[in-house]
Amino acid sequence: MKTFLRTVAGKTAAFIVCSLSVFILMASVFCGAFMIGYDFYTKDKDTVYRELAYDRIRRDVYSDLWMAAEGGEETILLEDKNGLLIQILDEEGNTVARTKEITDDTKWDHTLTYGILDDVNGHVTDIYYTELKADDNASYYTVNVSIDENSKQTSFYSFLKDVIDRVYPLRYAIFGIGLLSLTVLIISFVALMSVAGRRPDDEDLHPGPLNKIPFDLLAVPALGLLVLFIIALGNMSATETIVAVLTVGGILFWNIFLGLCMSMAVRIKQGSLIKGSFTWFCLKWIWKVLVWSWEQILRVFRFLGYLLKNIPLVWKTLILIGAVCIYELIFFFGGYERDFFWVLEKIILIPAILYLAISLRTLQKGGRALASGDMTYRVDTKRLILDLKEHGEDLNDISKGMNIAVEEQMKSERMKTELITNVSHDIKTPLTSIINYTDLISKEKTGNKKINEYTEVLLRQSEKLKRLIDDLVEASKASTGNLEVDPVPCNAAVFVSQADGEYQNRMKEASLTLITAIPDEEIWIMADSRRMWRIFDNLMNNICKYAQPNTRVYLSLEKKDDKALFTFKNVSREQLNISEEELMERFTRGDRSRNTEGNGLGLSIARSMAQLQEGELHIEIDGDLFKAYLSFPLIRTS
Repeated sequence: MKTFLRTVAGKTAAFIVCSLSVFILMASVFCGAFMIGYDFYTKDKDTVYRELAYDRIRRDVYSDLWMAAEGGEETILLEDKNGLLIQILDEEGNTVARTKEITDDTKWDHTLTYGILDDVNGHVTDIYYTELKADDNASYYTVNVSIDENSKQTSFYSFLKDVIDRVYPLRYAIFGIGLLSLTVLIISFVALMSVAGRRPDDEDLHPGPLNKIPFDLLAVPALGLLVLFIIALGNMSATETIVAVLTVGGILFWNIFLGLCMSMAVRIKQGSLIKGSFTWFCLKWIWKVLVWSWEQILRVFRFLGYLLKNIPLVWKTLILIGAVCIYELIFFFGGYERDFFWVLEKIILIPAILYLAISLRTLQKGGRALASGDMTYRVDTKRLILDLKEHGEDLNDISKGMNIAVEEQMKSERMKTELITNVSHDIKTPLTSIINYTDLISKEKTGNKKINEYTEVLLRQSEKLKRLIDDLVEASKASTGNLEVDPVPCNAAVFVSQADGEYQNRMKEASLTLITAIPDEEIWIMADSRRMWRIFDNLMNNICKYAQPNTRVYLSLEKKDDKALFTFKNVSREQLNISEEELMERFTRGDRSRNTEGNGLGLSIARSMAQLQEGELHIEIDGDLFKAYLSFPLIRTS
């Protein structure tokens, strides 16, 4: 079947079947609508016939009425009406026109009343059908009409009766015929579209000669013919002519439509329906022209932008102000309507000024961010133009440069830390040997007391040097974050109690009185107990070294602003003529004469260890009163 449909005979057969099915479908739809409109399904055949005939009769008697109204008193014998019997009576009941076949025994099927209007000369001006005689200015005529069943002549009414006799029995079957024709139409149409451009001997497409013409150039003439056909139908009045022309034109245009559909199917298979059309060619040409024009416009703007970019900002401002002044002078002295142009000028200037203000605000925010030390901030230069954009990019470059400098500094700090660690490790090895051998010498029995004194000094200074190296390494690790920290929930009061127990004796030896205070409620923090004790140890050691003898030392714990706050207070033995920040730096001591055992690393190490545990350490100096505040965030325990 597929091979047959690809042949010329198969395509012709499918074409004919498709055409026949569409006309049968249209006839079925028309007949179905006609039957529903005239109620074929509730009335008998004779009633339907008489109602249709009655509608035709009403139109046919107009010409006869016109002659009868203008004929005078003489009875007019009407020409043969093809089986129609007519009698026209005036208002007095006199017969003014009739067909030859009527008799006194004629039975009338229909009686119609018409009103007739005359002009001053007695000529008929209007005839209308009516059921009521309500107009005093009209003359009323009665028309009796019957269909001559015995007439041997073929008339419209005989034809109408014959058609109804044939169609009436099919009033239900017409819907089945329509559905069947629709199914055949769909199948034949799909089959015809499938085999369009195909041959039975291969699977290649074989477009016909018409496919060389763009599809839209084929469709436009067909659409034009259809429009002319519709206009011509509108100018026709005879029903028989309209039906004939509509039938012939419908066949013609359906065949044209089917041919266009087959050509479209071939083009779709080729993929050339759109790209091969004349419209597509025109659109491509227009697009190329638009692209070329846009490129030329961009070149002009690039050139203007190049000029603007190389003119300093001051000169740009002067040029803009000068242009505005010249513009206002021209329209002021020229006598033009100033209201419109003044508004136009403000419509342009106000957005420009607002844009300039917003741009300057953007640059200001970028400058403030850099001034506050935010090296990650970037000025958004997408909406900036000309010098403003260049300035924004310069600010971003400053941020990049500062980031590079900071990274270099951090790299230098890491190198210093590594150097300190490595050197300290290298020093520790011989230092350990010195300490060990000094200890061995001190244990040797000798009568020379000087040797014992020397070894005691050597041992004491070696131990001091070892502590210095340990503190230096620990300070370096703490400041760079390389110190291992393992925070766990801790009761803050424990550290105060531990410091009290550990340092009571040392405080007494230094002639100091330690006073501690802890709250009744438990205060919990996250901390590494080893590092916390090192902080406390450094702070308490400083107090023992630098506090004024015979004074009191205060160590307290309290809850303040959702934090646990440790407070260390003591009176300094030496004058504290140094700022808090300087005192927190490495190798800095309140004892400027450096005659004490300290190395100036205790506070620096304590602050770094506090920061590693998300805590804070800061000091205050009030005359000779030294205060250290150590705070940690509180945690909740269940």
